[in-house]
Amino acid sequence: MPDGRKNKPEYAERAVLEAMVNHFIHRDYTVMGAEVHLDIYDDRLTVTSPGGMYNGMLIQNLDIANVSSERRNPILANVMAQLDYMEKRGSGLTRICNETKALDGYKDELKPVFKSTPTQFQTVIFASTDMQNVGDKVGDMSETKLTERQRKILDLVKDSPTISARQMSETLSVSQRTIERDLSLLKKMGILKHEGKDNDGMWIKK
Repeated sequence: MPDGRKNKPEYAERAVLEAMVNHFIHRDYTVMGAEVHLDIYDDRLTVTSPGGMYNGMLIQNLDIANVSSERRNPILANVMAQLDYMEKRGSGLTRICNETKALDGYKDELKPVFKSTPTQFQTVIFASTDMQNVGDKVGDMSETKLTERQRKILDLVKDSPTISARQMSETLSVSQRTIERDLSLLKKMGILKHEGKDNDGMWIKK
């Protein structure tokens, strides 16, 4: 449908799946009490697991395109490959980067980051969003530096001051979390203020 809603994901689903699978098959299961952690922030998600590179090297010092696959848990890796959760050989990190790069709004600074220590491995995937284009710093009052989406938010507020973040999300076809992040930034920039509590108040353009 030309006029239907089209969701714009902040993360590539396959990239996130690849990251989770990578951490589960390469984690060090001899570390008792440790877990694979998924942490989601406003602008990124991180996956952290116990156990560094199996060969003892540091991933941040390597070209991921040339990293060979040395699997700490080969049986688990084979099971995941048969379930089509991962490639059979070590292309997981490259695939995370390629899948993220394919998203709309991608910029070079949003390239996933991989970090390791002798005891830990971490993957950082940044949200694909154009929020980074807003002003050089919080407090910049110039509306000329707003993104197209943020301008649309201001137009919605002008037309309907009591509009909720959920309604904006549905109208602009982006996640409510993205809308809330933009609203927070617009408030910090001094362009918008909100009077009242939750959805009972109204937005005021300064």
